[in-house]
Amino acid sequence: MRYVGERTGWGDGMEEMVHLIPDGIAHFDGPQWTCLDIPRRQGRDMNLVTFSTTADEWEDHVRLTKPAHQNDLLKDFEGFAPYIQKLLKLTKPDLDIWVIFDLGDHTVLTFSKGRICLVGDAAHATSPHHGSGAGSCIESSAILASMLASDKVSTVADVQKIFEVFDAVRHERCQFLVQGSRFSGDCYEWRAPGIGNDFKKIEQEINRRHAIISDVEVDRFVDEAMKELNKGLSA
Repeated sequence: MRYVGERTGWGDGMEEMVHLIPDGIAHFDGPQWTCLDIPRRQGRDMNLVTFSTTADEWEDHVRLTKPAHQNDLLKDFEGFAPYIQKLLKLTKPDLDIWVIFDLGDHTVLTFSKGRICLVGDAAHATSPHHGSGAGSCIESSAILASMLASDKVSTVADVQKIFEVFDAVRHERCQFLVQGSRFSGDCYEWRAPGIGNDFKKIEQEINRRHAIISDVEVDRFVDEAMKELNKGLSA
């Protein structure tokens, strides 16, 4: 897994935050940083999650979080507008930094090898910018469960065929998730090649990529996999 150079921090939910955020604004973007506000308790208070890109290496090979202070947050986001600075100052003094890893630079070449099948983060660990890491695993689980439930499956060789079909029908989409999520993060931080800080292009690119992830029917994925499995078992 590769450290993609971002760190994430959460702020406490506070009613004061709500009054500082302009109506309808949920995302604040800039060069190398992003701030996202998430309403809680029917909009009575707010969580903040922030992303900032750094060239620093992640020194802990065991833990994915480390303690930080509000001053670290304010330093990372000193280029924000004044009202965002006020918003960030409402966070609690002691915060956590969450490192972000993905498999973007070390793609898993196959999800299937003999009796072994990789699913979820083992196959496609991704950054959170598409918000679909778990969703992709649910898609994969539905496909695997449907194939394993087939009456035509009765031997170890049949199960291995299922794993091969799974790789054939899932690999491209899962890798798109990894690369697409990374690219979306770059868009939010004005680092995407050919897009930069052009908000129109950012919007178009984000919408296009999210549609590929979200505008789907899992039943169609299952049907496709079952057709391929039936072909393989009858060959």
